[in-house]
Amino acid sequence: MNKTTRTVPRYDMMFSDGKFNATLLIGPDPFGAFYDYSVFQGARLKLKKNGFELTGHKVGMDTFETVFNYNGDNIRARIRLVHGRSYSGDLQELWRESLAYEDMVYLKSHAGYGKHLSLSDDVSCFTDAMKEGFSHPDRKPYQLYYLDCCKSEMYYRDLFWEYVGYEGVDLILHQWFCNYIIIGPVVVLLRELMAGSDFETIVAEMNDEYGVPHVDVEDDPEDLKQDRKMVTYCVG
Repeated sequence: MNKTTRTVPRYDMMFSDGKFNATLLIGPDPFGAFYDYSVFQGARLKLKKNGFELTGHKVGMDTFETVFNYNGDNIRARIRLVHGRSYSGDLQELWRESLAYEDMVYLKSHAGYGKHLSLSDDVSCFTDAMKEGFSHPDRKPYQLYYLDCCKSEMYYRDLFWEYVGYEGVDLILHQWFCNYIIIGPVVVLLRELMAGSDFETIVAEMNDEYGVPHVDVEDDPEDLKQDRKMVTYCVG
């Protein structure tokens, strides 16, 4: 697939219709772990502290809204925070819908050492949606994805673009093994997007929020530098 040349994000396209819609999908954890519920609760608190109002609730999903100003225009933001383990609807359908209609998609998951995204016992339903769902006639012309899982830059950057195409897709990824319970960077991302920050500022603020990546036993010795950062932003 040919890669087009673009050096900056296209937030003007993301906010062009006066709306900004995002889905934040948390977990579920594999192998009987239950970190995802505490992460979901932490995200709820941080969204509220950053001015988002809880406007809707059903089992496994909260909806938050706010209004912000971007280049002189009022933009209405709607954020769906989804707890994958307890979501009462069809999680596969929600994922397919998000891939087509959302301006931003955030995925808090486990990387499966590059073999899959650990969203459920049947991960193929999610990867198949990525492979097949991007020919949707109403798909957004510009989307931002944040894959919050271990070493997502190494495991999924090229693979993801092969699924979705380079045109109109930017990726925020992790460079190292990460701490699953850290949720703050995605809320910082939302805050900086609404403030109109450029992606260099966004990355810096997200890395400040994340802190210093921990040392994992599987890190290569040459990677154990003291100034390493977790978050990287890849322009399509």
